[in-house]
Amino acid sequence: MTARASHSLSEPLTPVTCVADGGCSYLRALSTIEHIAGFEHTARNYAAAAARCQRNGCWAASAHGTHGAARHASAPIPLDAARKTAIYTPALDRMAQTIPFERSRLLDFVTDAEGNYIERRPLKLDTLPGRDDPLGYLYQYWRGLRSETGCQFSDIDTVHLVRAGIIGKLHIIDVTDSDPGEFRFQLFGYAVPLRRYEKPRAHPVAIYGDSVLRDYNTVRLTGVPRLQRIRGRLRDVSHHYTRLILPFLDAHGRVTHLAVAIRQEPGDATKVEAGH
Repeated sequence: MTARASHSLSEPLTPVTCVADGGCSYLRALSTIEHIAGFEHTARNYAAAAARCQRNGCWAASAHGTHGAARHASAPIPLDAARKTAIYTPALDRMAQTIPFERSRLLDFVTDAEGNYIERRPLKLDTLPGRDDPLGYLYQYWRGLRSETGCQFSDIDTVHLVRAGIIGKLHIIDVTDSDPGEFRFQLFGYAVPLRRYEKPRAHPVAIYGDSVLRDYNTVRLTGVPRLQRIRGRLRDVSHHYTRLILPFLDAHGRVTHLAVAIRQEPGDATKVEAGH
């Protein structure tokens, strides 16, 4: 599958107006995840459902009388979908062990001459809430994959991503290239208040793009998940969110994909008035 074909299943580069759960953006995200995992039949069915949603009007938004964000759809969209049973490669002994995550006492803070700044604070993974929290659910699910499977992206069951409530705030990054500048988004969370770019390095605020690439590359090289609280100001917009970065492997144990989940905190995406 070429990169061009992969992008045809993913979110459009232009912003979407409806982010209702169950809407076409939601279905396209599921389609892309299934496509990356290699389940083309299920991916096509999700894509077809998204196309019907676009042609006939977003049923999820209409059910709530709005074209804005909605938390829960009132009825399921019927899908003629079938998922093949994944063929797992035996997990390596080292993959069956939980890798400890030591919290650094250092706070990383960078700024530039234009008033942009990024503050990244490492957090311990055991501080994540339980399964009632999207990041907590996703991390526990990932731990299960790492201990019971080869932790390849094809091992993911999207049912658990849906249960986590993380669709829309999940990025999938292809990190197969050894050059971090060539990392690229295969899926960009449509409900995240950042403009989508094909590659993280393309972000116009250089200190943000550089910090993201460092974090992504660290997880790629170590295979260790990373949890961080991010605060920053990018072009007069305040950002405040928690980010979980999870590695997925190939058959040889090399990290090829990252799943990056975002939990927005109070104050995220707030416009900062000039002079403040």
